[in-house]
Amino acid sequence: MSKPQGSKKRSFNLAEYYLLSCLDHGGRFLTQPHTVRVGIAGAMLTDLARRGHIHVSQELVTIAAPTIGDLEPPVHSVLHLIAESPQPQDAEQWINRFSRPALMDVLLKILEHNGQLTLKKKRLMGLIPQTRYLPNDSYGTMDSYIRMRATLMGRPTQLEAITWPLIQLLYSTNVLTRVFPAIANKTIRLRLRQFHEEIEKTQPDMAEALQAVENAIAESLTATRGQATGLRG
Repeated sequence: MSKPQGSKKRSFNLAEYYLLSCLDHGGRFLTQPHTVRVGIAGAMLTDLARRGHIHVSQELVTIAAPTIGDLEPPVHSVLHLIAESPQPQDAEQWINRFSRPALMDVLLKILEHNGQLTLKKKRLMGLIPQTRYLPNDSYGTMDSYIRMRATLMGRPTQLEAITWPLIQLLYSTNVLTRVFPAIANKTIRLRLRQFHEEIEKTQPDMAEALQAVENAIAESLTATRGQATGLRG
């Protein structure tokens, strides 16, 4: 994967928004680290589909636009690995591959390098080493929170914007209700159902990538290949 680099001025990509949303104010993950890694891998594929670089079907992930000039690290590395793969794979296979620790580690280092996170190491009871990733308050993360809340409460939001897939990824990985505990689950399910109905017609590549996250989460919970839950909602 790519080494930490890039400009502090650029906007967050979907995987960075997702990762930051999975951290509480104390720098702890809101769900299991493996689940976060699955969400990050799904965010990478979803973002590449959203930006027109890959096509995602039930059978395969294929390259739509191989150029990486507009892609930041490590997104361009993910696209390069897909493009150079000797054997085509489906979205769930790619998510399983990219959900290893390396991708999340690179993202954490990039966010730390760009001043969005502060790494803090300590020992619990003086014995057990622990690492905390303390989010630094920023306009970007607060703006994302405000946009997600407004979308869940009924504000019209474009399907191709980052907000909708971010909400779905957080919901699929059991983080959304921890970020917005005051919003009723019924309201969340209703809004996501509306999103699913539209995205399946207008953004099928994104829909398939998000479905693959659900499948990967279901697989990790059941330890049985091929059992998919379908998009929640």
